[in-house]
Amino acid sequence: MFDFRLARVDWKLLGAALMLAVIGLVMIYSATRAELTTAGQMPAKKLILQSVWVLLGLVLFVAVSSFDFSRLASISWPIYLGTLGLLVLVLIVGGLVRETQRWLSIGPVNVQPAELAKLGLILMLAAYFAGREGDEAEFELLSRSLAYAAVPSILILLQPDLGTPILLLFVWGVTAYVFGARLHHLGAFAFAFVMVFVAAWGFGLIKPHQKQRLVAFINHSPQTKEERDARYQLDQSLIAIGSGHLAGQGLFRGPQSQLSFVPDQETDFIFSVVGEELGFLGAATVVVLFAIVLWRGLLICAEARTLFGQLVAAGIVAMIFMHVMANIGMSLGMMPVKGMPLPFVSYGGSSILTNFIALGMLQAVYSDQRSIRFD
Repeated sequence: MFDFRLARVDWKLLGAALMLAVIGLVMIYSATRAELTTAGQMPAKKLILQSVWVLLGLVLFVAVSSFDFSRLASISWPIYLGTLGLLVLVLIVGGLVRETQRWLSIGPVNVQPAELAKLGLILMLAAYFAGREGDEAEFELLSRSLAYAAVPSILILLQPDLGTPILLLFVWGVTAYVFGARLHHLGAFAFAFVMVFVAAWGFGLIKPHQKQRLVAFINHSPQTKEERDARYQLDQSLIAIGSGHLAGQGLFRGPQSQLSFVPDQETDFIFSVVGEELGFLGAATVVVLFAIVLWRGLLICAEARTLFGQLVAAGIVAMIFMHVMANIGMSLGMMPVKGMPLPFVSYGGSSILTNFIALGMLQAVYSDQRSIRFD
């Protein structure tokens, strides 16, 4: 059932991800050391915790990538239902942080089920479409498949979290397209999603802080205190990145980062620390490394032995792409502010483990291409 061979590892994929993780460790230490010292805590606390998560992520990468990929489709239902169960559980007993209920406390560890739900959906969609290989991707079939994305999306919206449901729907759209969905069908679904969002806004179903973020993204010249407060995080991020110039202010020397002017700079806004302290060259390096991860993912998708493997790889590439675009985009003021971490770089156990599991799934598809089977 398990077979891990170094000769079958996609070293370009793993190497780029590990380099991103190393950059993340350095940036997390830089972003938190002053704040933790001021609070009387060990300045390397979050660095050590993130290092543990990265090492555990590597263990999970090896475990997942060595699993017999041909059996993965058969356990997609239990995995999917398990993630739905966690999403329900977090609504019942989850801890409330900043008016959101997203985390389950397991001893000293906080788990974010929405992260795991992304992988559960990818496997479920891949198994659903692969089980209908040869069928036409008609509107009815797409509508049924959409239900698998709708259920976790609704549960996550109740937390409330608007960014992750958008990501799940994007993953559904990419997976459906790879299966063979027509663009005009997907366009009709996209239009329907926009209309639902507009209706939700009109009926007051969108939370006030979510509205403020969207309005702040559009309004570049805030007049009132409330408008300025809504843009504060974005403006501080732009100041930090803009001050980095070509080569940056230098490690541990960024005024915005070291004085903690950017809220959540070790998580959602980690890219602002990269831009300020490492400059354009450092930020470009991060983008290039993500481009390598996505490039290898697309190649794995194109060369997959089975439709199931192709769909799994497509879903993972879509997930990583959306995270990168949303995180870097909001840091640069090109997208509304959303609580979406930068894969492999941002601080957080749930995120780093999810990404390494996803990397292991890509590696499993890659290994399956190169294995000899006697069917």
